[in-house]
Amino acid sequence: MNVLITGSNGFIGHHICNFFKQKGFYVVGLGRKKESLATVDKYLNIDLDTNDIFDYQPDNQIDAVIHLAADMRKEPYCVDVVSANCSGTQRLLQFCEQNKIETFLQLSSLPVIGHPVSHPITENHPICPPTVYHCTKVMEEILADYAMRTKKIRTASFRISAPVGIGMNLRTIFPTFVKYAVENKDIVIYGKGLRQQTYIHVNDIASGLYSALLSSRCSGVYNLSSFNRISNVDLAKLCVSLLNSKSKIVFNGLPDVYDSDIWDVSLDKIMRDTDFRPQISLEYCINELANCFKK
Repeated sequence: MNVLITGSNGFIGHHICNFFKQKGFYVVGLGRKKESLATVDKYLNIDLDTNDIFDYQPDNQIDAVIHLAADMRKEPYCVDVVSANCSGTQRLLQFCEQNKIETFLQLSSLPVIGHPVSHPITENHPICPPTVYHCTKVMEEILADYAMRTKKIRTASFRISAPVGIGMNLRTIFPTFVKYAVENKDIVIYGKGLRQQTYIHVNDIASGLYSALLSSRCSGVYNLSSFNRISNVDLAKLCVSLLNSKSKIVFNGLPDVYDSDIWDVSLDKIMRDTDFRPQISLEYCINELANCFKK
């Protein structure tokens, strides 16, 4: 099977490319960089802000497009973000129609809901996008649905929770806690540390996309997450315990406006329509990142 993967040079993208290569797929990577950073069979240096994608004539029939590329910048780049994400997605959908590609899968983002107001969080949770970037994710879901209804392309959009793994953004809580535990530094907690997040390893994201690709029942919007829900303070404690760290957990007394947030993600829909079951534990995620920091 042949797949075209956009954003192949990104944190999630290069893991997805490696995963599908290991499964025996012919992988065409697409990105803005001149050379591929991921292991692919063919690489396209194409900017989805342009119409260059329509000039590409596949050597072999592409069976599916997996759309991961996204402009995640914030103010003052809002117009550019809307242009890149929404127009880029529509170009890809028209490319699928033009080349008779039957399946289109893309990543969305669970935070399109804003703050959790009903539990567990299902795909029917009200949406309240907190940034322009998240607004574009909602629009991408709508564009994919439109293509499915009118062009008969099987499309599915996956709202992922907090992704972790080698190459992730190091300025977020998860890698910060792991790094400080490795270095025996104090781990600082805002508020009471009660905010609960569900982390998903990037290889489980790949597994979810793989299962979706193979399941003809899979179409529409899905949560793609794991069973790794944990509070900030318990994450800090787990890092200290698991890594035999001398770090102290310190409460700085400053409020955390998200202290009451509980990201309890329902996986009922994706587990009903595909064979996906998250496999990678929180302990594995911590140890993998810790070993990376130690090197």
